[in-house]
Amino acid sequence: MENTALHQADFDIVLRWLEELGIAHYLCGQCQGIHISEVQEQDGVLESRLFIDQGCLIYSTEAEVKPSAMLPLQAELHHINGACAHLKAFLDITDEDPVRLILCDTLWLSAGITREQLQVFLANLMPVKTELLDDLCQRGVLVQAEAVSHPEADATRLH
Repeated sequence: MENTALHQADFDIVLRWLEELGIAHYLCGQCQGIHISEVQEQDGVLESRLFIDQGCLIYSTEAEVKPSAMLPLQAELHHINGACAHLKAFLDITDEDPVRLILCDTLWLSAGITREQLQVFLANLMPVKTELLDDLCQRGVLVQAEAVSHPEADATRLH
């Protein structure tokens, strides 16, 4: 019966459930996020983290976009968002940093969730994210780790 009980999930409960579900993750000590290893380790990915904020579990993945691919990718975002209704994709463009593709989804926690709901949420998102990111890497849209090395950025790559 414990598996079907609704919980007001907090950081510690989510960590425990990830362990129980066998989903590889880690805490970096530099942010409040829980890094999801399977997606974080994929080519082109800078960050793939779970956050709990304002009654919501936010699963955000960031990848650096090649400058020459920014405009074509911007034009394609409505297709990506339409094909993956539960996943929201957008570009984060600032003057100070490289352009980043953000892939994000949320799971409301305020009414309570079960471990199985978390499992379904991640089991649906992780493959979609990895497939999309793999496609973008193969098409040369994302900056890949071995393609460029910025020593000053390597120290802060995670944050």
